Amino acid sequence: MDLGLSGKVVLITGGSKGIGKATVLRYAEEGARVVFTFANDSSASSSVVKEIEERGGIVEAVQMDLTQSSSIQEAVSSVGRKYGPISVLVNNAVAGARHPVRIAESDPEEWLQMIDHNLKSAYLITKTVLPFMKGGQWGRIVHVSSEIAEDGMAGASSYMTAKAGLHGFSRALAVELSSEGIYSNVVLPGLTLTERNLRDFPAEMLQKFSSSMPTRRLGTPEDVASLITFLGTAANSFVNGEMIRVTGGK
Repeated sequence: MDLGLSGKVVLITGGSKGIGKATVLRYAEEGARVVFTFANDSSASSSVVKEIEERGGIVEAVQMDLTQSSSIQEAVSSVGRKYGPISVLVNNAVAGARHPVRIAESDPEEWLQMIDHNLKSAYLITKTVLPFMKGGQWGRIVHVSSEIAEDGMAGASSYMTAKAGLHGFSRALAVELSSEGIYSNVVLPGLTLTERNLRDFPAEMLQKFSSSMPTRRLGTPEDVASLITFLGTAANSFVNGEMIRVTGGK
């Protein structure tokens, strides 16, 4: 199936590892011009660029502070000048502490930083990219959330709040912009076998999770990337304003 991505400019935040990396690779395979952001790990981002360029794809990695409007404006303007209008935006980047902290013991400043890193950042970059999409009367925005934004998890209130905020933000975008050919959707992965999860979770724990799944396996970054890629294409002609779980039926 031709997904209509050849030559289109795709901007993906947090594309060096995990779901972001798999998504960068999928869009590049479809012939898109892919620009992805990274925060600090220039080695990982360079590795992704090398892999795609060896396959003949067009890709660039851009360091960006997603909490700073000036950093976003500068990078997005540079992408527009170099490659042309941005047609697809994937808000994938995630930041913040991973250790669980219950609300009663939480630090207000750290709690709010999670909102800045994972919700405010999505607002800032979406607002910056929108003029390109509105000018072309076409665009696709995909936000990467998490199943725990719906299911809940003790000690993750700030992360859950930030990710759940994406759901309302995406619905607002869908309602406001669909008449201009711009769609917005949210993908909610379950526990996924990213490099980070493979490092942080003991193998026996991952096996236990796998055996409890209807599919008898956990999802891979490629599983999630396939949906993200479809939602960001012309083949997606009517899926808009949705929150879609990628959990293997859990």
